[in-house]
Amino acid sequence: MANLSSSSSEVDASIWRAVAGAAVEIPPLNSYVYYFPEGHLEQSSSSASIHNYKFTLSHPFIPCLVLSTRFLSDPSSDQAFVKMLLRPLPPFGPRPINNPAGNNNQNDVVSFAKILTPSDANNGGGFSVPRFCADLIFPRLDFAADPPVQNLKMRDTHNNAWEFRHIYRGTPRRHLLTTGWSRFVNAKRLVAGDTVVFMRKKSTDEVFVGIRRAQRFNDDRDNREAILEAIGKAARGMEFEVVYYPKYGYPDFVVKAEKVKAAFWMNWIVGMRVRMAVDTDDLSRVTWIQGTLAATTSLNWFGSPWRMLLVNWDEGGNVQNMNRVCPWQVEYIPQIDHIFPPPSKKLKLMVGADGETTGGGSSSSSLQYYSSSPLGAGAGGIQGIRPHHICIPHGITEPPTVSTILTIGTSYSNNLSPAPKTTLHVCATDPTLAQPGPGRAETRANSFQLFGKRIQMS
Repeated sequence: MANLSSSSSEVDASIWRAVAGAAVEIPPLNSYVYYFPEGHLEQSSSSASIHNYKFTLSHPFIPCLVLSTRFLSDPSSDQAFVKMLLRPLPPFGPRPINNPAGNNNQNDVVSFAKILTPSDANNGGGFSVPRFCADLIFPRLDFAADPPVQNLKMRDTHNNAWEFRHIYRGTPRRHLLTTGWSRFVNAKRLVAGDTVVFMRKKSTDEVFVGIRRAQRFNDDRDNREAILEAIGKAARGMEFEVVYYPKYGYPDFVVKAEKVKAAFWMNWIVGMRVRMAVDTDDLSRVTWIQGTLAATTSLNWFGSPWRMLLVNWDEGGNVQNMNRVCPWQVEYIPQIDHIFPPPSKKLKLMVGADGETTGGGSSSSSLQYYSSSPLGAGAGGIQGIRPHHICIPHGITEPPTVSTILTIGTSYSNNLSPAPKTTLHVCATDPTLAQPGPGRAETRANSFQLFGKRIQMS
């Protein structure tokens, strides 16, 4: 094994995404995004007091252009992180259009992850490999041999080579990594609760191994100061760099603009049913959890939508650090008796110090709504915000298309057997629920489609 480098290692983007997890989305180069300083600060410490940073209060989110992206691995912990260089966009003016096409190489890597048990992390023992992982990732064993055994060579995210002995034995028989595993555990300082990710690159048939650490905060003062410097530059319209370590339960704080705008056009109402994609133990795919909106209020900064939705998840205590979520993290689940939402109310507009159009008016306890049709500057209020206002991004001239297809069942990747699905298509005249698009039949007013049949409302 080569010596570990003292500096961060560049990682192949497809390998990096497999280690970081399928729920993490990094906007590509030249993307139009929104940067949320509140989420950036949240990464530095679980106890960071954002109320002390008064210079950012007028900038709860900042429209930016992604100038560069570097996929990296921490030399001391092997954790995947990314560095992005962002340029704030002027308050008014044309906005770039994001390319809807995804990464052409995103399906080149298949992966499987396992959270280490105390037995797996015992540096004197071996590693029990799930059968699905062995079949999906490792070269095929010769099962005619007695016992079936092979030597595996894997590379980590620093391009260091590791050798393991893979054997199929025991009663009942199971896949094991024996020789070489304890050396790997010692060198990486693995503990129970850490996650090991095994990956195979289909284009080259190479096998890789990565690590996702158990939840740990980096409460380093220098890190917080770097974040504050980046926030200050962003607020002044200067180019700035952000460093992002994906953490389970912590939303991305650089988000594609279209996702944010779609969320801002939704009439968020207490009692709505929503769903959210989260990582499974197998980081190559996501599953969906469902819940009910319990509150729609700004959490910290005035005018910030960051974690403004309080959700009571059906899973209860199994969802860590996700009771408060951002609007763009969730999808509305249409209910038959709530196809047509309550009428929207118009809201006064004001222009903030950064030039972004914001919701204005009284800060009383009365509810404030998005308008269901575009207003003068293409913005409206958010429903259920009490007593604060939420800033509306500049450039919204019409409500974006919002998916209204409800899928019942777990979402799987193409490499796994799909679960049975039931799909409900809802059509409505309210543009916040459905918009005609290319190849989609024009929606008839006052009607909806249920199980393939159109039902006319009287």
